[in-house]
Amino acid sequence: MKRIHYIDFVKGIGIILVILGHISYISDTTRTFVVSFHMPLFFILSGMLICLRNEAERPVIETLKKKFRRMMIPYYIYSVIGILIYIVYYLLTGRDGGFPTVLSDIVQTLTLYGYSVMWFLPAIFGAEILLIIIIRKCRSIRWILAAVIVLTGIAMLLNKSLEAANALYGLNTVFSVFHLIAVAILRVPVCMSFAAAGFMITDLWSRFQNIGPDKFPPLSVPADIFIGVDLLAVNIIISQINGVTDLHFMIFNNVFFYYTAALSGSFGLILLLKALEGLYASPVLRLLSYFGVNSLIIMVTHLNFYVLLAAEIGGMHFTKNMPDGIIRHVIFIILVMVFTLAGEAVLIEGIHRIERRSPFNG
Repeated sequence: MKRIHYIDFVKGIGIILVILGHISYISDTTRTFVVSFHMPLFFILSGMLICLRNEAERPVIETLKKKFRRMMIPYYIYSVIGILIYIVYYLLTGRDGGFPTVLSDIVQTLTLYGYSVMWFLPAIFGAEILLIIIIRKCRSIRWILAAVIVLTGIAMLLNKSLEAANALYGLNTVFSVFHLIAVAILRVPVCMSFAAAGFMITDLWSRFQNIGPDKFPPLSVPADIFIGVDLLAVNIIISQINGVTDLHFMIFNNVFFYYTAALSGSFGLILLLKALEGLYASPVLRLLSYFGVNSLIIMVTHLNFYVLLAAEIGGMHFTKNMPDGIIRHVIFIILVMVFTLAGEAVLIEGIHRIERRSPFNG
C-alpha cells in the first residue's frame, strides 16, 4: 500500500494530544476537549488501515502472530522496563508507594488491564483482532454494523453492572483482580467500535470514485477543510456538555454524547490533515510525521519512563521568575511539550538502534 502521509500527521497530532492530556497543569476545558477523542482517534486510524490494507482477507493466524509481535511483545517488554524504572525512582526519591505500587503494576500487567498508559496495547490488539473476525464472519457492512452495535451495547451494560459491584466489593482482593480482568475484556469491544467506525467509513469512502481516503483531487481540499472544521466545532460543544471522560477507566458519562464527541473530533482532525497531504515534504509536517510514525514508542514511554515529569520540572524551572497569569501558563505548556518531544526523540533513536542490532530483528 502506498504510504498515506496524512495518517502519520494525524498520529503525530494524536500523540501530542496524549502528552497534553497528561500535563498536570492544563485547564479543565482543555483537558475535557483533549480526552473526548484523543484515544478513540488511534482506534479509528487502526480501523482505517485494516480496510486500506485488506487485512481481513489475510489468514487470521498470520495476522494474529504479526499483531502479537507488534503489540503484545512490546506490552510485556515496556511494562517490565517501566516497573524497573519505577523501582529505581522510588529508591532515589521514596515517592509513590513503593512495594504496594510495584505489586499493583505487576498484577495489572498480568491481567492485561495494563498499568498507566500500557492499557492501550492489549486494548488495540484485542480490538483489531475482534474487528477482523467480525469482518470475516459478517462480510456485509450492514451485518458488521449490527454485530458491532450488539457487542458494544453488551459491553456498556456489563460495565455499568461491574462498576455497581465494584462500589460494593472493591476492597475485596479477589474481586479487585476479577475487576481488572473484566475491565480489560470489556474495553475490547468498546475500542473495537471505534476501529469499526474507521473501517466502515473508509470502506464507504472507497466506494465513491476520486474521493476515497487515498484520493486527493483539487476539490477535496476545501471540502475536507470545511467539513473538518465543522466536525471539530461539534466536538467542542458536545465534549464540554459531556464533561471529562476516560476510555482507560471506561468513564463515558452520557454514552451518546461520548460517541458524538469522539467521532466528530477524530474525523474532523483526520479531514483537516488530509487536506495537507500535498505538503508532506514541508519541515513542520515531516517532523509531525516522525512523531506520528513513532507514536507507539512515545505512548508507552512518556509517562512510565518519566520523560514528561522531567519536562514539567524543566518547564517550572524556566518559568519560575515569570508573573502568574495566562502568558506564564502558555509558555510553561509549550516548554513542557518541547522538552518532552526532544526527550522522546532521543529515546526513539536509541530504541531504533537497539532494534537494528537485535538478533530478533526481522
